[in-house]
Amino acid sequence: MGNIGEISFPPRSCEPAEAVSTRASDRPAFPIDRFLQTADSKLFLVSTAAVGLMSIPIVVDVIARLIFSNSVPGIIELEEFFMVIIVFLSLAHTQRTEGHIVIDLLTCKLKPRTARLLETFNNLTCFLFFILVGWRMVLTAVKKCGECSVMLSIPAWIPISLSALGIFLLSLVLLGQFLSRIRDNISDRAYLGLILVFTGAILLATAPFWIKALPWHLSRMQYGVAGMAFMLFLLLLGMPIGFAMGLVGFIGLSVLGFNLSPALNSIGISPYTTAASFIMAVVPLFILMGLLASEAGISQELFDTAYKWLGRFPGGLALAAIAGCAGFAAVCGDSMATAVTMGSVSLPEMEKKKYSPGLACGALAAGGTLGILIPPSVGFIFYAIVTEESVGKLFIAGIVPGLLLALAFIACLWVIASVRPELAPRGEAVPFKEKLHSLKGVIGMFFLFLLILGGILMGVFSPTEGGAVGVAGAFIIALIRRKLTLDNFLLACKKTVHITGKLMMILIGVGILGYFLAASQLPFGLASMITEAGLSKYLVLTGIIGLYIILGCLMNVIPMILLTLPALFPTVKALGFDPIWFGVLTVMIMEMGQITPPIGVNVFALSSVAKGVPMGRIFIGIIPFFLCIILMMLVLIFYPPLATGLVDLLF
Repeated sequence: MGNIGEISFPPRSCEPAEAVSTRASDRPAFPIDRFLQTADSKLFLVSTAAVGLMSIPIVVDVIARLIFSNSVPGIIELEEFFMVIIVFLSLAHTQRTEGHIVIDLLTCKLKPRTARLLETFNNLTCFLFFILVGWRMVLTAVKKCGECSVMLSIPAWIPISLSALGIFLLSLVLLGQFLSRIRDNISDRAYLGLILVFTGAILLATAPFWIKALPWHLSRMQYGVAGMAFMLFLLLLGMPIGFAMGLVGFIGLSVLGFNLSPALNSIGISPYTTAASFIMAVVPLFILMGLLASEAGISQELFDTAYKWLGRFPGGLALAAIAGCAGFAAVCGDSMATAVTMGSVSLPEMEKKKYSPGLACGALAAGGTLGILIPPSVGFIFYAIVTEESVGKLFIAGIVPGLLLALAFIACLWVIASVRPELAPRGEAVPFKEKLHSLKGVIGMFFLFLLILGGILMGVFSPTEGGAVGVAGAFIIALIRRKLTLDNFLLACKKTVHITGKLMMILIGVGILGYFLAASQLPFGLASMITEAGLSKYLVLTGIIGLYIILGCLMNVIPMILLTLPALFPTVKALGFDPIWFGVLTVMIMEMGQITPPIGVNVFALSSVAKGVPMGRIFIGIIPFFLCIILMMLVLIFYPPLATGLVDLLF
């Protein structure tokens, strides 16, 4: 988990992207770049401090309720203010240093010259859009003058103005990157390409006007379909997911409205209301908890304990690695982080024992999928945010399928190692007394798991508060073990800010796009069309499964959820599927896509640890575990109580 900042959305290893970044770094920066580097770095430090502090008020409030039966006033407003600082003051720094999340399936294969032109177009278009967003947010802040929050009396214009500042700074970063790309394009003598870039940007900027002037008119649903198709087109051109969603949402709402006012009002307030949410605070809190748990050495101890109990069986090291993945999933919540963290711990040992590299990496890539199925899971949290379902119910629903899938992986690997012992040799036997002594290695994991899940289920605290309590628990464990320093704590906070900023940028785009989808009636029209067509609901479910398997090959689970669920969930409910059961199935299907070729992102992440192991060998090693996921998915489809039974028992 220590590398979650780098592995949550791993870059593809492709020449064009490298050539693009190299060309920009070879040249002296514009004056605006030097100014922005100083400004956004300082604001990013403010965001980092906010992440480090935001759990304290919540923990104090929980303790006050338990001991004194009194709540600390203004906690929700304070956390919303923290979220504004974390999200908006980090957007520019994230764009300048790492870039926001993109789908580079097409751009990765383009020539460097063409890739630079597309980046020029994206930078210019997004700059124009965010300048407009920032301006409308300033007008919103002016309108809010005189309004204050209820409990803490924070003037409403202050957080909205901070949000506008972050958006304007992001715009300036995009402008600086646009100017750098222009210089590169001129060096490339791509003059015709530049003409096309400016033409495309102008057409997009004026789209609400010329689309309305066209001689033919589409229905609202047709506009919705056209908007979603155009958004996919922008995504394939390499535009960041959140940027493309927001831009298409604004254009679509402008076209559907009688005038521009509804669309302008939406971009003036939606980014702020999306980020300034107590519920959304669960995102940075759970991410920080996982990072601190890794720093506390929980991953290493889980593997050591599992090996002492399972090591003497055929494929003992690999069995221990999968068991460790299942344990670490209980304090992590991210699949790639689980795979890479346990891979960094177990792969060197498996290499010493002459394990088959393909099988070892395949087991870890598959074991990593447990990270987002066994609670607490960031995937379930985002599913709950989009669908407004209970996070607690989703957490409980994921326990049995997650544990059964882990057992299926272990059984599959045991069979392979028994039949082909040369692929995964048996380990050494360990005395029973030493096994019992090793159980102290799981205390940290069980403590955090029971603390968070137990508190949520008993109603002691909400999922957001559970994240804060989990941060405090992981922090205390790391301190007790003397494994936490100021440097690695700050590094964990910085990585948390980067990941949160990337995810929240997509959510901001989802918020703006949501207005357009609601106005177009596309989700509900699609649901009505499917239900009235008389198709079997399982045939429709098969189509959704196929879509998610394909998308899972291309992107992380969370962007997938945010990109597809707003349109698909009404159809799922209209067909009569249980939304909690569908949440578990959705996460499982998406995780299956993340270990399948051509672009299984878990494999990309694991390859950063498994140096020298070709990805082809890893994909071959994944095949038996992929079949296990398919089997578990079929069992879940034909026996839904596997997910809902425990929920019905506890709720």
